[in-house]
Amino acid sequence: MSDKAIEVAHNPAAPADEQRDAMRVAQKDAMPSTVRDMLPVVEFMQRQIEEQDMHKALSKPNVIPFPSTAIEKKRDGMQSVFLDDRRIQMLGDYYEPPGNFGFDMMRAMVDQTPILSSVILTRQRQIKRFCRVQESGKGPGFAIKLKDTSAKQGDSERQSIQLLEGFFTNCGWEASPRVRKRLRRDNFSGFMMKQVRDSLILDSAPIETEWKRDRKLGIDGFYAVDGATIRLCSEEGYQGDDEIFALQVVQGNLRAAYTYDDLIYEPRNPRTDVMVGGYGMSETELLIKVVTGLLNAMTYNLKFFDSNNIPKGMLHLSGDYSESDLNSFKRYWNAMVKGINNAWSLPVMVSKNQESKASFEKFGVDIDDVMFAKWMTFLTSIVCAIYGMAPDEINFESFTAGNTSALSGSDTEEKLINSKDKGLRPLLSHFEDVFSDFIVAEFGDKYVFRWTGLDEMNPEQAWKEEEALSTLNEARKARGWDEIKDEILGNAPLNPNLMGAYMQAHAPAGDEPEQSAAPQGKPAPKADRNPEDDAEDGEDLAKSFGLPVFRVDP
Repeated sequence: MSDKAIEVAHNPAAPADEQRDAMRVAQKDAMPSTVRDMLPVVEFMQRQIEEQDMHKALSKPNVIPFPSTAIEKKRDGMQSVFLDDRRIQMLGDYYEPPGNFGFDMMRAMVDQTPILSSVILTRQRQIKRFCRVQESGKGPGFAIKLKDTSAKQGDSERQSIQLLEGFFTNCGWEASPRVRKRLRRDNFSGFMMKQVRDSLILDSAPIETEWKRDRKLGIDGFYAVDGATIRLCSEEGYQGDDEIFALQVVQGNLRAAYTYDDLIYEPRNPRTDVMVGGYGMSETELLIKVVTGLLNAMTYNLKFFDSNNIPKGMLHLSGDYSESDLNSFKRYWNAMVKGINNAWSLPVMVSKNQESKASFEKFGVDIDDVMFAKWMTFLTSIVCAIYGMAPDEINFESFTAGNTSALSGSDTEEKLINSKDKGLRPLLSHFEDVFSDFIVAEFGDKYVFRWTGLDEMNPEQAWKEEEALSTLNEARKARGWDEIKDEILGNAPLNPNLMGAYMQAHAPAGDEPEQSAAPQGKPAPKADRNPEDDAEDGEDLAKSFGLPVFRVDP
């Protein structure tokens, strides 16, 4: 490097162009002659840059050292951890429900426990009443309704509702039962029986949706799938395809794969536990110890009758009997009174005189209420509490301190109403949401699926309400009868208390002067009638058209 070039470059008196040229020459002389000499400098600079980036990253409060799959893959939707894939038991491309109590064991437990079977069968029979279209809106059934309750149905909406109700009745557009049988497609009643059972036992009631060849035309039908065979995939999906979220695994073999369009999998009891993922919580999982107590109690009491070898007592004979007499007596006793399974088999002790004795000591106590009845009642009450069912629904008594009802009233009807609110309504509400969100919504956002008849009034209450608010023609129209052409008679109220005012309002114009011209001291003819007479007129009018009449005595 030339000293002259440095002097010129730093000489303020030198011209500017000479200073630049001298600086360029000085820099060129100072640069290393080989690339190898530059490598340490480059590596040092790289380390400095990396350390600076790391320092900046750690100093930020939103840095996540172990991001969730959604954050790592930059996906839309939920960014929190949905499934802890570091701890769950992965079997290839799917994961098993947590715990050692699998779906098959849950089913076996219900099959071997009569109390659980009775609870589930009762719910199935109750819901079976709701599996028919209820066009009138009264009584148990289902209906497709407008989401906007204030909107009025037009002809197109009414036609769409009828088509959708037929679609649900047949679980698809195919109406022929034989064709549905070939397609393995149930009617709505059979479909709900399968769904309710799997939901109450496994909390896994998947629904397979079959689409038309042109998917734009919508769903062609739906099927109930064995909930014990469905396994969920991790957030990575099946073999990297995150659209596939569930698989069907039968005996450890992968048999089918489902996308979000092909399968509806909505647990009735969802959880946020990252160890669970999308699986639900079955009531049978909560009743393992209770069922163990039920089975132990039943086994203990059954063994008392068929495997009990403890004798009821001992027969003591006093006197000098020969060996042949004793053997004959024993044979006679065994032949006559031994009973089934040696239930009345007794040992025989012989003594020469009255002073010789043999005493019998009991080793246990007989079966009593504490051992069987109260214990079984207590366990059954827990089962019914978990399932939200009154013990009276399965013909079992409630576990209470006294003989009074556990509810505010003492009658069975009040218990059943409370049970309907706790158990039947939530179950129906779950299926109502599933059908509305995943099936009805595919045909338009104006319609929803609704159950009817949950708050059904008894006939007497319904008639009292109709009588208080309806006219004769309105009552006939509600029953599908022809209306009365006489306008005055057809618009007559059914309420006997309103009949007098109605008749007075529609009386001929000439009647009022006659009444006002009545001689003094004598009441008008109308005054001789009391409200009871008017009520009787209303009752006679109702009877003339075949309508029932109810009277409440004061």
